[in-house]
Amino acid sequence: MFGPVTRLLTKNLQRIPLLRIDFNRKRFKKHGAKNSCMGVIHPMLKNDKYVIEMMKALCSYIKEKYNMEDII
Repeated sequence: MFGPVTRLLTKNLQRIPLLRIDFNRKRFKKHGAKNSCMGVIHPMLKNDKYVIEMMKALCSYIKEKYNMEDII
């Protein structure tokens, strides 16, 4: 059932995304920088405290270092 979708999302199983950072433009416009940058993590890594903390730190760094208005 999920085979075709999995193949589409993983480039035919050649590339498997482990983590990704998304910026929610609507949330940023409505609420500001807080909670507008979100990390998405592979299910196998979801319980790794170190990886989660690094993702949070990276999101914070991006919000502090860059003007989100310029990005959008």
